[in-house]
Amino acid sequence: MLTAFTVLVLASQSPVGSYHPALMVLDDPQAARSFDYCQAPLETPGLAQEIDAALAPEADDASEYEVAAALLVRAGLQIAQESQTADACQSTFAGGDRTFSRLLTSNTRRLRGQAARDRSDDPAVASVQSRIADQWIADQSARLTYVQLQTENRSGSAFWAQRLATAQTVTVDADSTFMMRELLLDYDWIDAHRFGLRVSSHAWILVQHADDHPDFQAEVLERMEAYLDNEGVRPRDYAYLFDRVAVNTGQLQRYGTQPANQCNADGSLDLQPVEDIETLDERRAGIGLGPYRADLEAMASGRCG
Repeated sequence: MLTAFTVLVLASQSPVGSYHPALMVLDDPQAARSFDYCQAPLETPGLAQEIDAALAPEADDASEYEVAAALLVRAGLQIAQESQTADACQSTFAGGDRTFSRLLTSNTRRLRGQAARDRSDDPAVASVQSRIADQWIADQSARLTYVQLQTENRSGSAFWAQRLATAQTVTVDADSTFMMRELLLDYDWIDAHRFGLRVSSHAWILVQHADDHPDFQAEVLERMEAYLDNEGVRPRDYAYLFDRVAVNTGQLQRYGTQPANQCNADGSLDLQPVEDIETLDERRAGIGLGPYRADLEAMASGRCG
């Protein structure tokens, strides 16, 4: 038996082949977050295909912003469809938004309070230091919130909060990549000698998370290599990016820093393919990393529970 809410929404559905209003926010995560899914048509022919096309792994022409928006639209329409009443629908979105916003704000505030700031006497360098520090805080708070809001639920406010955290992480990564590309027009790399070791490592982590842009990661890796001999970059930062580029381009990693994406049934993790695993720990020791098995166990403990 149809609820009054379902009847109301079904009555507002567009005719076959018409344009769904949610398509208007598929390139804007903020608009997709605030879109009123409770009053939108539940289904329109072709809508699911439009959303899935933006989320498909082969959709190389889709920007991170479009992917983030598509994640929210798909979740939002699903939540609305499963809601029993209009009030329950609105309450679900409000609750998820509130949970996500409070946690993100709390994490951001805590990281900002803990972060020590490097401050050069050179105004141009100081500006770069400040921008990178702020973006690193955004990166870390988004990821921490994402981890904290993981849930197996695929309905309700917990699901919406989790999807908001996912979209936040995706868009922060896109913002970080844009900022780093812009900065590297003026600087060959954000090295420790000019910008400080902390800021240099923060810049590296922003590039490390630019996985949708392996060519950019490879370019940065080449720039970082020039600073290895004079300690302008940390060798372990270089090693992590080397492996990230290798994995993202289908090559063998050298230092064994990148685990498989999926946990094993026993809660362990395997490495992504690596060259000459018998001498792996020797290579790791040469850049200040411990045995790879110890790192894998630590990563599995945090990722696989």
